[in-house]
Amino acid sequence: MLPGEYEFNTESRELMEIISGKLNLKLQNEDSWKLIKDGMNFNIPKNSSFKADVLELVNYTCSYFDD
Repeated sequence: MLPGEYEFNTESRELMEIISGKLNLKLQNEDSWKLIKDGMNFNIPKNSSFKADVLELVNYTCSYFDD
């Protein structure tokens, strides 16, 4: 992801693994932002949304789960 502000919606549960870079993450129904950087990962519940404020170029993998 290039630097910038994004908002994503999910249909499936997702696991995002950050390979390099850093971003601030705000999950739906949370009040605060969390810094995520290389080597970290996070889960996003299905049927929700999250905001990402990408601070520097982020390389990531995203896995989707149908549970």
